[in-house]
Amino acid sequence: MADKPVQQGASEQRIGTVHRLKAWFANHQLVAVETLLKLLQKPTTTILTWLVVAIALTLPGALWMTVDNVQQLGGQLQQSGRMSVYLQPGISNAQGQQLATKIDGWSQVAAADYVSAEQALAEFQASTGLGAALELLSENPLPAVILVEPPLGLQPQALEGLRLRLAEQPLVDDVQVDMRWVQRLLAILQLGERMIWVLGSLLALAIVLVVGNTVRLSIAAHEDEIRVIKLVGGTNAYVRRPFLYLGVWIGMVGGLMCWLLLVLCWWLLSGPVMSLAELYGSTFTLQPLSAGAALLLLGAAVVMAWLGAWWSVSRHLHHIEPQA
Repeated sequence: MADKPVQQGASEQRIGTVHRLKAWFANHQLVAVETLLKLLQKPTTTILTWLVVAIALTLPGALWMTVDNVQQLGGQLQQSGRMSVYLQPGISNAQGQQLATKIDGWSQVAAADYVSAEQALAEFQASTGLGAALELLSENPLPAVILVEPPLGLQPQALEGLRLRLAEQPLVDDVQVDMRWVQRLLAILQLGERMIWVLGSLLALAIVLVVGNTVRLSIAAHEDEIRVIKLVGGTNAYVRRPFLYLGVWIGMVGGLMCWLLLVLCWWLLSGPVMSLAELYGSTFTLQPLSAGAALLLLGAAVVMAWLGAWWSVSRHLHHIEPQA
């Protein structure tokens, strides 16, 4: 009998905590819906704010999509920077194929294709139209070659190390590689990635300032209401909550509009890009922004807008106090 009140008190405390959590979630849902409805009551101002956020995100998003497509294009054009490993004269096709298989298993090699001397001569005749002249030669002047394609992201120092390693193989006569082409492509990709971070940081700051100014105007419009809430015991967290949801809605809808703008840009450009690629005999197709990148942009929009709202509320809320 003595333990019963203790067990009853513990049960009442546990149920009270559950009820408090339910009330907390219900209040958040109510505030989120009411905030969205208040935004929709001013469609012109709200749409303009959403567009500002969407355009600010579209610029780094478009640059991100461009860099991704340049990487794809670089992968298709990688054969322009591949290494040509010329083999010594007189080796058999079996020896050349065995060496190509060995090189293909290296971690720094994306692909290694063996081209026999006969195949190289046939390709040279077809591409130059000098078949009749080459038939006058007593022997094939072209050596067998192994075409080695390194990974696109391999750094120039690693490429030079790979070239030296290939040159040290016993059956190799010479190794040629267009290092300058690879270095230019890597420099372009690094510049694009750096521009994404710089431009994204500047526009993220712009989103924070735009949302902060929007929230500041909303606080000024509800100043008397905030004083009344504080007068009846409302905490700063309770007062701050609607304005934080205001920032979340601005960032979320702005991020979705940014995604729609990027899809529209991709749809408008994919046709002309495909036609241009066909003129150069390429199968390159413009790819839209990946799902992961789109989700990252959406998350960044929500976070930046929330930070802008929190900064504005924290800056102005403590100046509003109930008057005696």
